[in-house]
Amino acid sequence: MCRYHKSHLTRRLILDTSADSEKEENMVEWLREVGMPADYVNKLARMFQDIKVSEDLNQEFQDGLKEQGNSVADIVTLKVLNAGAWSRGSERAIVSLPMELEDFIPEVEEFYRRKHNGRKLQWHHHMSNGVITFVGNIGRFDLEVTTFQMAVLFAWNQRRHDKLTLGDLRLSTELPEAELKRTLWSLVAFPKLKNQLLLCEPSPKSSRDFMDQSLFSINHDFALIRNGKVQKRGKFNFVGRLQLSTETSRQEENEGIVALRVLRVQEAVVKIMKMRKKLTNAALQTELVEMLKNMFLPQKKMIKEQIEWLIEHKYMKRADDDLNTFIYLA
Repeated sequence: MCRYHKSHLTRRLILDTSADSEKEENMVEWLREVGMPADYVNKLARMFQDIKVSEDLNQEFQDGLKEQGNSVADIVTLKVLNAGAWSRGSERAIVSLPMELEDFIPEVEEFYRRKHNGRKLQWHHHMSNGVITFVGNIGRFDLEVTTFQMAVLFAWNQRRHDKLTLGDLRLSTELPEAELKRTLWSLVAFPKLKNQLLLCEPSPKSSRDFMDQSLFSINHDFALIRNGKVQKRGKFNFVGRLQLSTETSRQEENEGIVALRVLRVQEAVVKIMKMRKKLTNAALQTELVEMLKNMFLPQKKMIKEQIEWLIEHKYMKRADDDLNTFIYLA
């Protein structure tokens, strides 16, 4: 009973779907009074405390962004949770975030470091969610999605009409096989939808039918149907029962994907520099992203690391008069 109660409470607190937070907190005190294990009850109390502290922390972070003139200040919500109270022993799954989210991580970490020196944040993306806007042939729809679903959908951001294989999506998202298939199934066969967001060829009966040769594509005729009528606007929740645990991922598989990405970045940098001979850092990154966008969007950290590796191994060097300009070495 304790495990199920905590699981559902966790989901409600993270998704802000609690009907009455005061009654939820009173339930914790009642559990204490009826003799439930003190360790369990204390963790529940700490969960509510974390949510309240996160509200103040989030407001401070948003105010800081507004002072900097950042237009997305109102759409980013942080929840900083105590690992001892919330953790259920589930592994964190690695996922390649959309660049818009990736850019925020250093800002959040620096903001938190200034307030709590010595503490380190760990990102649990499988507990995160957001809203994206889908614009298709029928209309415009706001879709509530998990971070995993968002990562999958963003794989088509630069190639809206392409058909992608399971391997393409594995490379683009970096999700472990089990998580990727489970996420794809939620977008290919969502129970409440007659008109699915993603299409798969050949048509699958379950996520087990997804094979390397399966082809996935965006359904540009996606629309919500209510009372038999096609809607041109609306909101739909793909989150459902937010996935708060992950399948055990195979570390070797993820390392293989990362190694392949590293190789592709190195190859692309060398190819660009061989053509251009001399290029600024900004121009190199722009051309690199353009060259690789149909496979994946390289993270800034990876680009920087591979440029340093290529400099160290004498493929290129920094200009003597400008450290932000690179010169190709034949």
